[in-house]
Amino acid sequence: MSIDQFRSERLKQINFLEERGINPYPPEIPNRTATNQEIVDNFVNFENQDVAVVGRITSIREHGKRTFFDIQDESGKLQATFTQNTNEGDVADIFKNGYATGDIIGVKGKLIKTRSQEITVDVNNLSMLSKALLPPLEELKDVEVRSRQRYLDLMTNSEVMERFKFRSDMVEFMRQNFRQLGCYEVETPVLDTTYGGANARPFLTHLNALNSPFVMRISDELYLKRLLVGGFGGVFEFSKDFRNEGMDKTHNPEFTQVELYKAYTDYNWMMDMSENLMHDISVNLIGTEIVEFNGKIIDLSTPWKRLSVYEGVQEAYGIDPETISDSKLKKLAESEGIYEKERGHMILELFDKKVSPNLVNPTFVIDYPESTSPLTKKHRSKNGLVERFECVVAGMEVMNCYTELNDPRKQRENFEDELRRKVEGNDQAMPMDDDFVIAMEYGMPPMGGIGISIDRWTMVLTNADHIREVILFPTMKPKAK
Repeated sequence: MSIDQFRSERLKQINFLEERGINPYPPEIPNRTATNQEIVDNFVNFENQDVAVVGRITSIREHGKRTFFDIQDESGKLQATFTQNTNEGDVADIFKNGYATGDIIGVKGKLIKTRSQEITVDVNNLSMLSKALLPPLEELKDVEVRSRQRYLDLMTNSEVMERFKFRSDMVEFMRQNFRQLGCYEVETPVLDTTYGGANARPFLTHLNALNSPFVMRISDELYLKRLLVGGFGGVFEFSKDFRNEGMDKTHNPEFTQVELYKAYTDYNWMMDMSENLMHDISVNLIGTEIVEFNGKIIDLSTPWKRLSVYEGVQEAYGIDPETISDSKLKKLAESEGIYEKERGHMILELFDKKVSPNLVNPTFVIDYPESTSPLTKKHRSKNGLVERFECVVAGMEVMNCYTELNDPRKQRENFEDELRRKVEGNDQAMPMDDDFVIAMEYGMPPMGGIGISIDRWTMVLTNADHIREVILFPTMKPKAK
């Protein structure tokens, strides 16, 4: 049947119910005994007792003089049954003429086991809670439909529901861990007059009330650091950030990360903290430290490998990044399709070109060229480098961390260098943020700061091959009208 035909049939069922005084969308809600899974898990406590359950009808089948149907709630399925007869107004008559797959209902009855030993509710009372005008899909594989109409995806594919439950559990695990570290959860502005904390293009908007241009944040970093200037010992924020860039398997313009800043730590502390955090999440929520992602076996056992940017480039290209001449470096970069003007950026792009894609197990890529990281403190022992790491898993960046720069003089100088890059045509360079530099001038404690991708870690730990699979409502091209 077409959608219109289905809707017409369901409207006839609504008429049937209403003619018998049954509201298809009642305000009353049954006094639920427990979730389906709780009833199954505690069958011995409920056997031969009346129970009340709620959920969506997912299937209906007849067997002899009995009708069987499945009710799905957020925890799982539970079978229900009743004896067929023809008495007008009884359970069988109401169900046959007014109920169908997709309807959200309540049932009451004695909890039994059938001859096949399946736990079942022997129904003596039905209640309609929400009449569905369209039936649930038996199968949904179309990627675009799954992403645009996620409710159908969740309804049809149980593994999708489990993925998003895991994502929520992972966030809560992180939140509890950060609180135990003495850090406080805070909120910072989504709309601002400037932006910073990353190299990215922002979304532009206009605030009518102030008749002023605004941007949507690309990162929370500069506001979170201000809070440590104010006296917080540690802060974190689970945030939606927005970058007006390309879309692919690992990038969505609207994405979620958690940023954490803790005073009197550095990037070494953050490496230890983050590898233990993600290892513990995998072990506690999945039950293993070995996971599969895109056909690759990922070993999350600690400690994770440390690899410097210079070491990676030297191994991949057979050059010494510290001593190679500018002309030879430029020639090598151009042979790889890299046309950056600045030396440090060329070296980093060479690393991203040939080294990152081959890093399968979690690897801390450490010690970046100074020019590539304007918010990062100089390396304590290596000239020309800064104390930064990115964690890479299966070729994908999943974390970014700095030993944070807290010298306001150097920070202003770095911002000015970024402005020069912007004038030269780099639209991802950071703008000047005078207010942030002024905050630093009041004294910003030494600290480590980290951003952890919620989306990408969910991909890795649930074996999702595209970022849209881990975002409930990913950015999609508008439908043609």
